[in-house]
Amino acid sequence: MKQSPALAPEERCRRAGSPKPVLRADDNNMGNGCSQKLATANLLRFLLLVLIPCICALVLLLVILLSYVGTLQKVYFKSNGSEPLVTDGEIQGSDVILTNTIYNQSTVVSTAHPDQHVPAWTTDASLPGDQSHRNTSACMNITHSQCQMLPYHATLTPLLSVVRNMEMEKFLKFFTYLHRLSCYQHIMLFGCTLAFPECIIDGDDSHGLLPCRSFCEAAKEGCESVLGMVNYSWPDFLRCSQFRNQTESSNVSRICFSPQQENGKQLLCGRGENFLCASGICIPGKLQCNGYNDCDDWSDEAHCSCKERDLWECPSNKQCLKHTVICDGFPDCPDYMDEKNCSFCQDDELECANHACVSRDLWCDGEADCSDSSDEWDCVTLSINVNSSSFLMVHRAATEHHVCADGWQEILSQLACKQMGLGEPSVTKLIQEQEKEPRWLTLHSNWESLNGTTLHELLVNGQSCESRSKISLLCTKQDCGRRPAARMNKRILGGRTSRPGRWPWQCSLQSEPSGHICGCVLIAKKWVLTVAHCFEGRENAAVWKVVLGINNLDHPSVFMQTRFVKTIILHPRYSRAVVDYDISIVELSEDISETGYVRPVCLPNPEQWLEPDTYCYITGWGHMGNKMPFKLQEGEVRIISLEHCQSYFDMKTITTRMICAGYESGTVDSCMGDSGGPLVCEKPGGRWTLFGLTSWGSVCFSKVLGPGVYSNVSYFVEWIKRQIYIQTFLLN
Repeated sequence: MKQSPALAPEERCRRAGSPKPVLRADDNNMGNGCSQKLATANLLRFLLLVLIPCICALVLLLVILLSYVGTLQKVYFKSNGSEPLVTDGEIQGSDVILTNTIYNQSTVVSTAHPDQHVPAWTTDASLPGDQSHRNTSACMNITHSQCQMLPYHATLTPLLSVVRNMEMEKFLKFFTYLHRLSCYQHIMLFGCTLAFPECIIDGDDSHGLLPCRSFCEAAKEGCESVLGMVNYSWPDFLRCSQFRNQTESSNVSRICFSPQQENGKQLLCGRGENFLCASGICIPGKLQCNGYNDCDDWSDEAHCSCKERDLWECPSNKQCLKHTVICDGFPDCPDYMDEKNCSFCQDDELECANHACVSRDLWCDGEADCSDSSDEWDCVTLSINVNSSSFLMVHRAATEHHVCADGWQEILSQLACKQMGLGEPSVTKLIQEQEKEPRWLTLHSNWESLNGTTLHELLVNGQSCESRSKISLLCTKQDCGRRPAARMNKRILGGRTSRPGRWPWQCSLQSEPSGHICGCVLIAKKWVLTVAHCFEGRENAAVWKVVLGINNLDHPSVFMQTRFVKTIILHPRYSRAVVDYDISIVELSEDISETGYVRPVCLPNPEQWLEPDTYCYITGWGHMGNKMPFKLQEGEVRIISLEHCQSYFDMKTITTRMICAGYESGTVDSCMGDSGGPLVCEKPGGRWTLFGLTSWGSVCFSKVLGPGVYSNVSYFVEWIKRQIYIQTFLLN
């Protein structure tokens, strides 16, 4: 029987599936089988023609990508955990990756001694004296804004640095953070010499000049302890053993970069175009005398007159001030010269604290006419005569008047003492006036229905005093600075956990849902002090509360009192940039109940300043190592002079609004002070006075971090009393 030639599966299926007049059962089965085979063949064809070429293309792209990055090795700047790096109020997460470019050391051919260590990122021709391989790298100018202090202008291209070009910003940002912390004078210079090694041309060859090992060791010694404070360590890829020292080669003039080598080389600074810093680095000449520490050692700001810096000069101490702070109502010069001759009022006008002019007749009339309400300040005073009697005096139209005793009541004595900030009256006497025609102010006939908030609102001029008697008043200041619940304890050196009742003015400033945010200090039954930076971005009083009489944040006590916040008053001159004028006043929703565990501290007199080497105490729930304690901590610190304190802070200016304290030996080895917490000193009689509020710096006071810096309460006492007076008598 003649057989048909073999057919392809598709052809057989096509024939089998062709229409027939009659279909048998076996023919139907064959049709179904061919349909399945046809679908499989189409799938195979799709894979061959579409998917497989796409996969091949992806593989090819992957091979190209791997060949591009195959010589790069990422080195992660790891911490002991996943905690964020906190620097100067900012949080830099662990997503900051510093990347190290590694070159194959097997390709390096060098005439250097076999024992000489070659850095991992060194190129073929990077070692001086190696002429066996030509380096195809060229020199290019350095244009990066953060590295203009480099004493040279050219680096290699392509960049043969510790980091890839795409990671350059992150790499330099790391050194910028260390630069802000002032852990090492030349830390930014060290980072820039790594990022942009100096291009050295030797005949037809060129190579990069990396930092010396001694330079790296100095940077590590200065900054490693700072990194340790936030659970970080010096990066392993910056290990100093891989760098070379100048002494390793005697036949080559320069094999590494060190700032000490550059001292005195004026030619490196481009003659008159740039300025040579005392540290040996160069900066553009236009940065000299601009008020900023561009040299890292302030040498660019030394010997600069205020006129050169376009600043105003205090006559007494040659201090330079910005023009914006002249005649602003806040004295900055020791002799107040910056606030004198600021306005020219007429003979019938008086000058407000902000230098505006207001009619003399409007002075102390019960209505605020100055925008700062200074025409209603100090309207009620006490006048001491030769017999040590204190007579009540009230000012009207800038003239002192005696107060007539006609119709006088004890409630008016209470109002007068309270208005003067002197507490409660203890003695009120009526004294017969001996003068023939004294100037009298008498009570308004219906003074009880006037609802006046100040005494001088209730008095009128021009009426006779029938009794011819004046008021002699003795006010008793509110008791403060006492610790009746504190047990006797011997003086200790260093820090420890405090006991309940030892610091009854300590309070906790809290906000939901975070809980404790800052420390605070009770200064009156309804008033608390803290620092201004605690309220940055959160100035809404409704979200805050103050907890007093608490020692353990995790366990409320029976002595605890909680008050909501009614008003927050930030100092108008507060500056976040320099953390100056860092103080704020908090008004509570209601008076506290004074107990042995909740009591106010005393405020100092404006002229009462702390002397260096005075010993005081700080308290707070601050950080101890890498955790925050629940129990209140206390520690004794020593006051340090402002001049000595300034030597620790190159990047910030220590002003008279600040106090510095700590232990240089490191005995207070836990950062116990909360922001806003008190620095108090014991005065004769066992009273404690508030002299400082924890502001910034380090209570640890290491040689790297410097001492703790506190807001100087003595400087702000007048401002504090003014604000309390305004809120109590003029606004409420």
